Amino acid sequence: MKATGSRMWMQIIMWALWTALAHAQPAVPDQVAAGEKLFRASCQICHGQAGVGSRAPTLRSSRLTLEYVTGVITNGKPGTMMPSFENALSPAQIRQLAVYLRSLQQPDSPWAALRGSPSSGERVSFDTEQKFSCHVCHSIQGRGGRVGPDLTIKLKGKAPREIFEKIVIVPHRSADPAYASIAVVLRGGDRLVGVKGEETDDTMRFYDTSALPPKVLTLAKADIVSARAVSGSAMPSDYASRLPLQQLLDVVAFLKLRADGKTPSVGFEDIIDTRSGAGRR
Repeated sequence: MKATGSRMWMQIIMWALWTALAHAQPAVPDQVAAGEKLFRASCQICHGQAGVGSRAPTLRSSRLTLEYVTGVITNGKPGTMMPSFENALSPAQIRQLAVYLRSLQQPDSPWAALRGSPSSGERVSFDTEQKFSCHVCHSIQGRGGRVGPDLTIKLKGKAPREIFEKIVIVPHRSADPAYASIAVVLRGGDRLVGVKGEETDDTMRFYDTSALPPKVLTLAKADIVSARAVSGSAMPSDYASRLPLQQLLDVVAFLKLRADGKTPSVGFEDIIDTRSGAGRR
């Protein structure tokens, strides 16, 4: 009886040691690389590059253990947009994804060393070859479009995290009523969705945002049958998948400089709190 009990305790101890070693050992580089590839293909569109957040939450938290992440990937999260990948990925692939996400929680993650460059951010913001570039809709110190508010004014005094949130995480949460989207029905039956601009007694300037860059139209008020507010915004909600993380940091640094007039230091830790998953203020 004593021998049986000793063997049982030995098995328990060995299991505990194995579990501790599994948690302590560094991520295997091949698994991390494979997991990153899977993440880009399946997860980045919602969670952003390196899990910085976008349509879905930021993937930075002490609770993101291998077991927790594996369970969420496998089973999904009922009641949310997070689906189950149990039938889409093999157990080995789910493990690779979990290992990659766990590697992002480490203080020596390569993303932690990134720093935003205002000059590079200016080039991204005014890139004439990109139809989703900031200047297409927004002005910055009077330079750019008029579909949305002047970002110099809108972002004055905002912390890097707040600027990042407005671009990437929740771009529609605090839409300016002056730039709200409306649907206009014309006499001929055409329906346009966009933002109302300047008006005269007889005409209304209208920014058709059904596609970017927006089309600038001058509508005769006599041709407008109805105009009503609609939900949503012309502001794209997928910049985290459109732009690399470095360029997102660059844009935040540039906007912070233009809004406050001081050269900022914008690093990964300024937009993502790697300790808890919450943004620093």
